[in-house]
Amino acid sequence: MRRADLFIGLGLLAFAGAYYRASFDIAMGFASDRLGPTFFPRLLAAALAACALGLVARAARDRSDPGPLPPVRTGTLVLVVGLTVGYGLALRPLGYPVATALFLAAVIRALGHRDLRTLAGVAVGVTAVLYLVFARALHVLVTMGPLGGR
Repeated sequence: MRRADLFIGLGLLAFAGAYYRASFDIAMGFASDRLGPTFFPRLLAAALAACALGLVARAARDRSDPGPLPPVRTGTLVLVVGLTVGYGLALRPLGYPVATALFLAAVIRALGHRDLRTLAGVAVGVTAVLYLVFARALHVLVTMGPLGGR
């Protein structure tokens, strides 16, 4: 049994319980829909609890991988965190589409993918899909920067 799986699973289960409990502090508005504002946080708490229970069960059945953990790529972690901070700072001046495409391309490159055509296609495609879903379908306000608009 990998004890780390057991302890992490129990910790995540406790966090899911605290997160679920915190959802009761969400104020109900005047114009609530049928599901209400607490539905999504409670759904997330339930999903996290289910995953945590699966991790605990796997550790208890001794199904955890007994092999050594892979080495931590600290440099990649620091680079991705730095890129994320830079993305947050670049959103307003560059706008969502440009900043997001550049961010995704940089993260994919940092994670080791080297084919520039695929990298650019994925970055632009994911950005376009996210923009259509959030800005157009869900009417989330996104900054457009020099591209104008919202």
